[in-house]
Amino acid sequence: MRLVLLLGILASCSKHAGELQFVDVKKDDLTIGAEISGGLEAIDSTDIHPPSIGQIWNFKIAQISSDGDDVKAGEPVVAFDPSEVMRDLETMQNEADAAQKKLEQKRNDAALARRDDDLKVAEAESGLKKAGLKAAGSPDLVAAVDLETERLDEQNAKLVLAGAKFHAESTKKSDEQELAQLAEKATYAKHRAEVLRASLSQMQVPSPRDGTIVVPTDWQGNKKKVGDPAWRGETVLQVVGLGKMQGKGIVDEVDLARVRTQQPVTLRLDALPDVKLTGHIDQIEKSVDAKSNTDPSRVAKLVIALDKTTVPLRPGMRFRGEVETEKLVQVIQVPVEAVFVTADGPVAYRKQGSGVEKVRLVLGKRSASAIEVKSGLAPGDRVSRVQPGAKS
Repeated sequence: MRLVLLLGILASCSKHAGELQFVDVKKDDLTIGAEISGGLEAIDSTDIHPPSIGQIWNFKIAQISSDGDDVKAGEPVVAFDPSEVMRDLETMQNEADAAQKKLEQKRNDAALARRDDDLKVAEAESGLKKAGLKAAGSPDLVAAVDLETERLDEQNAKLVLAGAKFHAESTKKSDEQELAQLAEKATYAKHRAEVLRASLSQMQVPSPRDGTIVVPTDWQGNKKKVGDPAWRGETVLQVVGLGKMQGKGIVDEVDLARVRTQQPVTLRLDALPDVKLTGHIDQIEKSVDAKSNTDPSRVAKLVIALDKTTVPLRPGMRFRGEVETEKLVQVIQVPVEAVFVTADGPVAYRKQGSGVEKVRLVLGKRSASAIEVKSGLAPGDRVSRVQPGAKS
């Protein structure tokens, strides 16, 4: 009876051990890293902005190309609502017409004033000539009182002539200044109207090159669409070449102290999970910011230089990966899922015959997939990835 019971227990243990999933403990290089995430960005990129038109700073998108569209140089990629430009053009055209009419009226008035002043000067010169003839009479023939009166009349005629000439000259200068100002205003208004008229064609922006359309996201993660506002100088979209990409990523603030430029990077694309990209850290921003409006965790931005690849990449592809911050040479290591936390500390379940035994571990550094084992296990040991007795 006891023999039957013992055989039953052994069979049970053997069956239980057989259900466990074992992995090998090995001695190998262990890469320690920090997690990074982000998206791909084209290095060869041309930004498309609203046109530079006078004092117009705000625009509204009327048409815009779609993300991923392939375009040729000269093809329209975005168009803006011309309503404001047309209103400004109408206003400026009215100002130009009014300024031109006022200039023409002033020219006519100035011409009349010149003729009137010339007439007055001629009359004054005639009066002076007559007064001069009378004052030049012989004292023997003209009474002394009359002669003196005639000489006074001559002096008065000289003053009248001088006044007429002064008035004519000052009026002429004043009219010339006013005419110059009116001409300048009319020229400016006309030129401004011509610029606005020509700028109507600029409201449709062509691609400056062959490439692929990328509509960038703003700080809220939104992309421009028809009806959205755009301010002068804002990047509405980009025309990029797909030949060379770089990664724009983030790393958690707690890992930032371990990250350096030139450290190797391995990336996995969300859209192509089987593809592995390699590269290195090219730039690290010194400042840290909130990850997003909804996630206040602090992160630093990175620029990742990618190695050459034959995989077709597109801007905006999201990635997750790891930057290698340290490499431990030839250390004993075990997969993280084979280490279990207990009240006695970290343990592993090592295969022993047809069963398993619990082994206390002293652990070192860890990566995302493996942990350094300083004591407790040896290369060649096999440990369970499943805790014995745990419910599946």
